Order: sequence, then C-alpha cells, then structure tokens
Amino acid sequence: MLLMVGALLYPDYRETRTQYKQIHRKTRSITIRLDPNIIDELQRDADQEEISLNVLVGHILRRYCDWDRYQEKLDMIPVPKTFLVHIMDYATYNIHGDGMKKISPYREQIIEEVALRAFNVVKDSVLFIKKNYDLWTVLALLQLYMKVSNITSDHIIEGEKRHLFIIQHDLGQNWSLFTKDLLNHIFENLPNVRANVEASFNSVVAKIEF
Repeated sequence: MLLMVGALLYPDYRETRTQYKQIHRKTRSITIRLDPNIIDELQRDADQEEISLNVLVGHILRRYCDWDRYQEKLDMIPVPKTFLVHIMDYATYNIHGDGMKKISPYREQIIEEVALRAFNVVKDSVLFIKKNYDLWTVLALLQLYMKVSNITSDHIIEGEKRHLFIIQHDLGQNWSLFTKDLLNHIFENLPNVRANVEASFNSVVAKIEF
C-alpha cells in the first residue's frame, strides 16, 4: 500500500544570543510503500491523538532525524523511569553495609562522581549531534533528551540575557541532586555563563545569565 507523506512546516529554532527565531522550512511530498498493517497502526494512533496521519508520520520522522538515528552510535538504550529510580536508590543504599543511617556522607560523593561522568557523556553527545558546543546547543540537546524520555521540561526566556531551564522529572531526591550537579558541571564549563541551579524533591530549576 502507498502512503503519501507531505512534510510539515516544522519550526526551526535557530538559537541566537537574543532570541529564538522561528523559521518555517519549505515542504515537499513523497510517496512511501508500506505494509497495510503498518498504515493501519499509524492511522489508529493518529486517531487516538486526534491528529492527521500526515502529522503523525512527520513527528516520527522528525524524532528519527533529531534523535533516534544517533542512539546506537552513542551506545544509548531506552530505560524505564522506575528502573532509573531503583538504580540510583540501590547504589546509594549499598555503598555502606550499615544501612541508611550512615549513607548521607557517601550519597553526595556517589552522585557527584556519577554527575561528572555524565557531564563528559553530555559534552561528547552535543558535539557529535550538534557539531558545536555552546549554551544554545547544550540547551537544545537537553530539551530534546527530556522530550524523548517523557520528562517534562521548559525553557523560559526572560529578557535578552536571562533564561530559566526547568526540569520536572518525578524521579525523587537522588535524581534531583544528580541533575543539579550535572547542570552545574555543564554551565561552569561554558564561557561567559553564570547559573544558579536549585533542586527540590522532583524538580530542578536553572537560572542562567550570560
């Protein structure tokens, strides 16, 4: 069965030092031959989302171009959120055999070490995917990762040189501390960038100035 796909006008956010400029790209139509069962599944999902089949296919292809095609090259695997919680909790619990009462001195050490290693991975990933490493490419990749991981995030621009980056992860205190340390590593290693990162039990807010 043939499927006609018209590429949608996806916003292209060109990051500048003053604002995000939304640039609409030209589109063109292509014809793809697919198994009828695949088209039926796509149509069913499109109906559930109350969007057109064309829009759904465009979203799938956009995600592939932006993220999925890099996963294998970067040795990334999808992991359930609950599994991530258990991994961090288990690691901080088992670092000391005497139980939770004596874990506090070690928890910060573990999280800091993991955050430092994660920072190196993030930097390599940004350079590999975006071909450039600066505030804008870092924020773009972080938002993309949050989106594909189903983690709520928001980037609010307050004036020309002040930004808020908000992450609502719902993964607990250990992940808030990890995310805070990771963002501190990221922003401390960017020139002419100042950041104040605050963490609560399930969210992290970074106030960025440059």
